[in-house]
Amino acid sequence: MEPQSVYLKRARRRVEALKGFYSHLWVYLIVNLVLFLIRGRVLEFFANTSTETNFLDWIDWNILAVPFFWGIGLLYHGAKVFQYNFKFVKNWEEKQLRKFMKEDDSEADIC
Repeated sequence: MEPQSVYLKRARRRVEALKGFYSHLWVYLIVNLVLFLIRGRVLEFFANTSTETNFLDWIDWNILAVPFFWGIGLLYHGAKVFQYNFKFVKNWEEKQLRKFMKEDDSEADIC
């Protein structure tokens, strides 16, 4: 396989990942915009049909929690797509590798 085709495959994968992220971002924006636009009407509807204030608070918090938790997932997706390397994770991995290599070396000395 020639090197150029490897680069082309890798570039296509990255473009697909970017397209997936931007699609995810658009869906996030549209769904949450709709949620915020209908939030008042949903609360008004349930206020008229239910006297339970705890239920209204529950609905309100759920409508507000969706963009928050989905946003965390979207941030993770973006970090993965844009290849943001979390330095603390990389440092932890390197530390663990050194630790296990040292353990294996000490076990080899015993045998």
